[in-house]
Amino acid sequence: MARIISTMSIISFLNRFIFSPLLCSVAAVCGIYYFVKLRFYSPAAVYRIFKRCARSGEGSGISPFSSLSVALAGTLGVGNISGVAVAISLGGAGAVFWMLVSAVFGVSLKYSEAYLSVKYRRGIRGGAPYYIEKLTGKIPAVCYAVLCIAMSLTSGSFVQMNAASTALNIAYGVPKIVCGAAFAVLCAVIVFGGVKRVSSFTAAAMPVFCLLFAAISLTAVFMRIELLPSAVCRIISGAFGFRAAAGGFAGAVFSSALRHGIAKGVFSHEAGCGTSAFSHAASSSSDPVGQGGLGIAEVLFDTVFFGLLTAFVILLCPVGDISGCYDGTYLSVRSYSFYFGGAAVHVITWLIVFFAVGTVVCWAYYGCEAVAYLGGGRILRGLYLALYCLSLVIGSVAAPSFIWESSDMLSSLLLVINCTALMKGRGAIRNK
Repeated sequence: MARIISTMSIISFLNRFIFSPLLCSVAAVCGIYYFVKLRFYSPAAVYRIFKRCARSGEGSGISPFSSLSVALAGTLGVGNISGVAVAISLGGAGAVFWMLVSAVFGVSLKYSEAYLSVKYRRGIRGGAPYYIEKLTGKIPAVCYAVLCIAMSLTSGSFVQMNAASTALNIAYGVPKIVCGAAFAVLCAVIVFGGVKRVSSFTAAAMPVFCLLFAAISLTAVFMRIELLPSAVCRIISGAFGFRAAAGGFAGAVFSSALRHGIAKGVFSHEAGCGTSAFSHAASSSSDPVGQGGLGIAEVLFDTVFFGLLTAFVILLCPVGDISGCYDGTYLSVRSYSFYFGGAAVHVITWLIVFFAVGTVVCWAYYGCEAVAYLGGGRILRGLYLALYCLSLVIGSVAAPSFIWESSDMLSSLLLVINCTALMKGRGAIRNK
């Protein structure tokens, strides 16, 4: 136990003073550069991109809509429920503002990732390692693939599994390790069917989950709509309060609101990390611009709509002092229960479970694609999936604090490698 606490303290220290400032700086520089370069400040430019989203080409991959569903499965869900709650708990209401800032500039990064994933794919395979190799060389691409596998085996599975097992334990008293074992079996059945089975599952499930979650959250917000202006003021004042501004730029970078807002925002929409490029590369679309438009939609749905909606549900609820709590699932269930009573426990529990299933399946696919890039055949893919299923069992009982801190660290490393490649390839990315 002492060794775990010591490791946790080291990771937390590194996140606060090295990885989080690095993530914020790199994401800001790269995001702002592409935001201006691609003219995303112009509604006409964005509209022109969206008009090309429906082009599917004649490839043998999955449909563009299915590729978007797979990408949304990897980003939507637990990060938008428990992740937003953790950001508010650790960074205050101001963290929500910085989550939105990360999304505004993240759309240009997500567009660029989807664009390059189609432009530089090899046959039906592609993703960040492939365009990173093309733009920066083999070694950074291999490092990225290894980190992606590590991400999938830790925070990629841990966050989802811990949230789902906690929710089921709170609602029905189901032992967490039993939840982990059940998820492992379900994940293996779906993922061993390949990208076609993964896309079929997500395309059918994600719209239903999203509509249900949106309906519940909007109902909760309208129940206390008169307090919405006050919540908006708390978000803005928390983002630009004295503590965030003290010490100038350095004080802002190290502030809890900015640090956790950007980090949890990046974890939620994954813009800049390059992970969803695997799903966009599997699209049958032959148009990089059109596929990039779907990347924009992914960020807008994930953080600007669903993330902000969850934040309002939590901020409009008088849940008392929640500062310093890493258990976002508990905070979310507690908040929704305020509006809907005991019934909310069951509804939110199953929403978390369904979202977690989609994300777990998606991350298993990402990990398999990273293994394939490294030259792994069927045996190594099977070994990876066995380890991934084991990680689901471990994640069901892991400490939430360790899960979130390790997630922030790995996200930072992936983002730095990927954004370096994006800046190297700035001449290859167009918006028309």
